[in-house]
Amino acid sequence: MAFFTKHSITTLAQTFIMGSIDAYTFQNFNGSFVSAQTGNLVIFAYEYATKGWATAYIRVPVLLGFLLGAFISQGCKHIKLSPNHRFNLLLGFSIIFLGLLAIAAVADLPELDMLFSLGLFSGYELTVFNRIGETSVNNGIMTGNLKNFANNVYEAIFSHDKAAMFKAGHFLSAIVMFVIGIMCSAYLLRAIGVEVFIVAALLNLILLAAIHIHFRISKRHETMS
Repeated sequence: MAFFTKHSITTLAQTFIMGSIDAYTFQNFNGSFVSAQTGNLVIFAYEYATKGWATAYIRVPVLLGFLLGAFISQGCKHIKLSPNHRFNLLLGFSIIFLGLLAIAAVADLPELDMLFSLGLFSGYELTVFNRIGETSVNNGIMTGNLKNFANNVYEAIFSHDKAAMFKAGHFLSAIVMFVIGIMCSAYLLRAIGVEVFIVAALLNLILLAAIHIHFRISKRHETMS
């Protein structure tokens, strides 16, 4: 049930990031999302039925990017390195990707290309950072987290399941971090792409540095003992 582990903290940080990016895309790309593909599918189908392909096509690149990102990142999880090195590498990829997105925002990348790139990043994030404690959570799509939170609260109350209460706390923490990410993006960063991506990259860079420092300190203690 460990909570304050590098996996848990990293997943919570990515959940914050995905919330902040969703606020950015919602504001700047006609209500599109990068993590909630259900919303994109609903909007695509509705717009296609009522306004035709000329309006609905804008929803397609982010969907395709998301699928490709999830496909590629599943392969990244099988990189033959030690778990620690693979985790650090995956977090490093996230930092590089966010840096490239910041550059793309500065360069005013065409809308469809930007949406595809954001979908690619989202598919990657949702695949490789998805654990709080021993609980699998979703760091970008809150529907499942909300359902699982309610399910586990029931089990905790009426079945006296202590493990379920811990799981409910894990799901709730993800939901709260996602909402905080949205609010910070909208209020503090004004949902401006460059600022959102730079802050996200810095957050992950600090996290990676902290993980590295903690690892070095642990190794030193092992050597001395």
